Amino acid sequence: MNIRFRLLAAVPAVLLLAACGNKGPLVMPQKPVPVEQTLPAPEEPAGEAPPPAGAPEDRADEPAQAPPATPEPAGGPNG
Repeated sequence: MNIRFRLLAAVPAVLLLAACGNKGPLVMPQKPVPVEQTLPAPEEPAGEAPPPAGAPEDRADEPAQAPPATPEPAGGPNG
């Protein structure tokens, strides 16, 4: 084969291969995914911070509660 024939065969092959791929608007655009926006936390007034909920001094004036009774299995003693 001569060089001229190889060159004439290589140019269309290179152009064809260069056209392949995921370029431009060849791909259908995806639908946008809705993004949930979080609201900023409300600002607390400057000054003394409130004690955390469940602090020992908060529970001192509350009566002690008995632990809940554990229920028996529904099937009875034989399961």
